[in-house]
Amino acid sequence: MSAAALIRQGSAGVITGLSAIIYSLSYGALLFAGPLSSLVAYAITITLITAVIGAVVGVLSEGRSFIVGPDSNTITVLASILAVLGSMQLPGGPSGPLALQLALAAVALTGVFLALTFFFVARANLAQLVRYIPFAVMAGFLAATGWLIASGALNIIAGIPLSFAGLSRFLANPWRPELAFGIAIALILFVLAPRVASSVLIPAVMVGATAIVNFALQSDFCPPEYCAAHTWLFQNMAALPWTPPWELTLDLSDTGFLFDNLAQMLIVAFVGLVTTLLSIASLELSYQREFDLNKILKQQAAAAGLSAMVGGFSPILSIGRSLLNHRAGGDRLGGLIAGALCLATLLGAGNMISYVPKPALGGLVLFLGIGMLRQWLWDPCRSASRLEIAQIVSILLLVANFGFMVGFLAGVLLSCAVFIVTYSRLPIASVSTNLALFTSSVARSEAGTNLLRKHGEKTLLYRLRGYVFFGSASKIDKVFRAMAPDIEAIVIDFSSVSGIDSSAVGVFQRMLRRHQDKGTTFYLVYSEPTERAVRAITLTSAAQRIHYFDALDRAIETAEDHLIARRGGTPGRATALQFLADASARATFLGYCEQRRITRGEALCADGDMSNEVYFLESGGLEVVKVTTDKRVLRLAKLDAGSVVGELAFYTGEARTAAIVADVDSTVYVLRREDLKRLRESHPDLAAMFDHMVIHKVSHALTRANKLLALYR
Repeated sequence: MSAAALIRQGSAGVITGLSAIIYSLSYGALLFAGPLSSLVAYAITITLITAVIGAVVGVLSEGRSFIVGPDSNTITVLASILAVLGSMQLPGGPSGPLALQLALAAVALTGVFLALTFFFVARANLAQLVRYIPFAVMAGFLAATGWLIASGALNIIAGIPLSFAGLSRFLANPWRPELAFGIAIALILFVLAPRVASSVLIPAVMVGATAIVNFALQSDFCPPEYCAAHTWLFQNMAALPWTPPWELTLDLSDTGFLFDNLAQMLIVAFVGLVTTLLSIASLELSYQREFDLNKILKQQAAAAGLSAMVGGFSPILSIGRSLLNHRAGGDRLGGLIAGALCLATLLGAGNMISYVPKPALGGLVLFLGIGMLRQWLWDPCRSASRLEIAQIVSILLLVANFGFMVGFLAGVLLSCAVFIVTYSRLPIASVSTNLALFTSSVARSEAGTNLLRKHGEKTLLYRLRGYVFFGSASKIDKVFRAMAPDIEAIVIDFSSVSGIDSSAVGVFQRMLRRHQDKGTTFYLVYSEPTERAVRAITLTSAAQRIHYFDALDRAIETAEDHLIARRGGTPGRATALQFLADASARATFLGYCEQRRITRGEALCADGDMSNEVYFLESGGLEVVKVTTDKRVLRLAKLDAGSVVGELAFYTGEARTAAIVADVDSTVYVLRREDLKRLRESHPDLAAMFDHMVIHKVSHALTRANKLLALYR
């Protein structure tokens, strides 16, 4: 490595390391704020251990310049758990040995939960599920985190969190120079942050604030009643104490606090998981590359487990510090240097912490909290809907007043309710038409086609989509209630729905019961996943008027046959040589064709074959089929005796786009390209009639295709 690269890596490592130390101090003060503030040295030890282990994980990650360490989101939720210790009647109070042991045990146990959460989510390959959490829930959750960070910051500065209790304390003693100083630090950071790189701004502001406060405390300038050292500085910081988990001596009778807060610890694990996945997604955009989510989660699981074993907390991937290291030119060496600085502070430089003013650290935390509020509450107002904003605010208020568990559960329930209401308003039918407009692939005689055009509107067709539940099925029921009384049949296609709720089955049964006295016939189409639910839509008293199909085309074919039969017609098919005027012309034309017999299942031509022939079906039946990428066979057309097939590809000369297969033993006449050339020379009038027939068929096919496209729009 060149000297320039070493200097760049060293500079990036020092800048990132100092930032990591400052953040560790801030998060440590936040972790043991309020009643536990006298034990904050232990909390700073926890966060520094987390920073050191996180630096090692970052060095081993595929991001190279990733910085992993203590995180505001998880620390804030954990701090809300530990704050309960201040209200408990414990021997020695919130600063006694029992309170300390319970706090350290809660930190270690939460770290274990985080490790297990990361591991099992990665093992089950579920990391992508984070993409399905509604935006409003995520934004509300993160905005609430920002609120709690700001509340914790005010608690660090002056012991007045954003609560009614904090407001009462402030009103009892509103003149608090330390509060004004902390707010001034936050304002300075807000004003200068857009203009000065954070790698320079944060250390500079913290060093300047530390110098100002310590100078004021040592001089006669500040009145003693406002300059008490315990108000402005962290006390007893000459050495950072450490109590590893294996030295905890809790009795079973003392662990009620831990059991009471297991649910909250799981919330911390969830917050850590979501924060990590969102951080990776954000860094992918910044780094312009994709990372292996499950691999990173497994590394995080190992780091969380190791950290919990030695008395730290779970290190979380940091967007800010990772980008700081990346933009400063740092790589893995930069991460090692940052970790070494944190380790040095942990092992011997802790006496310097006692000179850091609490209002300065609180001002930094306040800056971070308000920044999160702005990002997740104010900024979404520009693009999110009013309903989403209302959800975000509701979740924030619930978390602020009742905790993360209530806020998260309420947010999920609220999002589900909004989704159900919104989904129920969407049209469930992707196609709503009748058989006069939507016909099967069967080539019918002119008489049969005319009957369908005239009476097809008496058979309705509905193609459903999405998930069919009680609300969406009720919408279809409402449509059926309002339809004309002379409707004879209804085709309902369930093949495109993702599922059918049992309550929806009951709604459809009620619809069938209402129509059984009218003699309405139902044709129900299912797919493999929906077959059981669709077949459950039946009535014993009307079973003969309910038909089931595994393909829409076959259902429509049967409905057409029944419609034509009810009008006294027959499901006759087209005549192949009806374009020729008389029997003599037909005989002459067939003289240029070759007769070919094929057995059931035999292919006349395959998909992709070059076209040199057109086929006239004399007897039997053919099907035009297409094999999809998932190996399903789709029937594109059904042809009976008298049909013509293959004429379009024959004229264009392009490869065939589907296969033609015998449905039963059949006989066809084959007209080759060279035979048509001879026909044009000898009987140009017959060749012209053939051309006119092809043009007529193509125009009808285009008309039908345009109608179908209009229906699907």
